[in-house]
Amino acid sequence: MRTRARVHDVREDRAWLECEAATGACTSCAGGRGCALRLLGPSGSRLLEVPAQGPGGTLLAQGDALTIEVGDRELLRAAVAAYVPPLVGLLTGPMVAALLSASDGIAVAAAAAGLVLGWAVSRAYLRRSPPLVELRGPERG
Repeated sequence: MRTRARVHDVREDRAWLECEAATGACTSCAGGRGCALRLLGPSGSRLLEVPAQGPGGTLLAQGDALTIEVGDRELLRAAVAAYVPPLVGLLTGPMVAALLSASDGIAVAAAAAGLVLGWAVSRAYLRRSPPLVELRGPERG
């Protein structure tokens, strides 16, 4: 996946990028909701947080244009990390409830609890180990 972005802000050793919604980008970026990768970072904003040191050791500056690229292997790793733990939790919860001879209501509650626990595991893992992005540029402007 490859898309264009512009440096929105630079503070200390971090830079925040805003997607320019290129046509080849993912649906989140093209829909104007910002880069989907930002959901994996700690900021919770519409901006993607990256190190302020760009390609070749150059420091990024506000207004710089960059190309963000995420390899297919990294996207697949992130997708597996995002979807498998909640699915395992969703399926494991009712199985544990069935082993304990619990009622159907308890099994449904166990499925919901497993789903939430799996989501929390995914989120924690991806925030600690987000997909590696490659930056190309910058083009001053």
